[in-house]
Amino acid sequence: FGQSVQPFKNKQLINSQTSVIPDGFDFTIQHRFGKLSLDRSLYEDFLGFDLPANVRFSLSYKINDKLYFGVGRTKVEKTVDFEGKYLICEQTVDGSIPFSIALFSSVGVKTKPFDVNENMFFADSVTNFEHAFVHKLDYNSQLILSKSLSDKIAVQLSPTIIYKNLVEVGQNNFNFAVPVSGKYQYSFGSAVVFEYGYCFGREGGVFAHPLSLGVEFGTAGHVFQFFMTNNSSLRESNLYTTDVYDLLKTDFLLGFNIRRVWWF
Repeated sequence: FGQSVQPFKNKQLINSQTSVIPDGFDFTIQHRFGKLSLDRSLYEDFLGFDLPANVRFSLSYKINDKLYFGVGRTKVEKTVDFEGKYLICEQTVDGSIPFSIALFSSVGVKTKPFDVNENMFFADSVTNFEHAFVHKLDYNSQLILSKSLSDKIAVQLSPTIIYKNLVEVGQNNFNFAVPVSGKYQYSFGSAVVFEYGYCFGREGGVFAHPLSLGVEFGTAGHVFQFFMTNNSSLRESNLYTTDVYDLLKTDFLLGFNIRRVWWF
């Protein structure tokens, strides 16, 4: 096989997974500040810093050049998640393999206490609801297709299936989304990054889906991303199943991701 091409620097592009397998121990912090609008909240809430935030910490370890496993913890619903990614093939310089393909899967466990009362029922409206461990679980699987179009431009398509064991009446256990993401590398270590996640079955027009735009700065051991987005979710199981802020009303929030790799 020819020499491989690495379309992205980070194992995650804003919210979407990439085909990257991290080197060594990979520690990532994802942070989303509070909701803003183009009004007085910009300075009164100090760009959202004064508002409730969502944050996730994760630690991943490379098993080999094609496989890694990781564990994370998210503030919302106090969710602990376990993830893994397998790199099927990598794009090559000579074009013998036109793009990189990876499989990603994760399982989340909500640890926040769930209050149950006698007025809660299962979907049949007859059986009293009992909260079991299985109701705390959700699942996410992705097929990641990434391609470097040039030295500066890379794009990615990630068909995603999400399953939640417990949902409210009117919601679906199964959810399907197709995130499209990419970057424009305008210097050796810096790039403009974007992400748009189309969620099937969602009404409200083009802006009713997760959308993010920002910049990325990379070094040998760090990757830092700063962006604006229309959602505060950090895990796919929430990102593609919950409503987003209305960009047409200029509602948005700021966020950042920091990645640090250690080699031992």
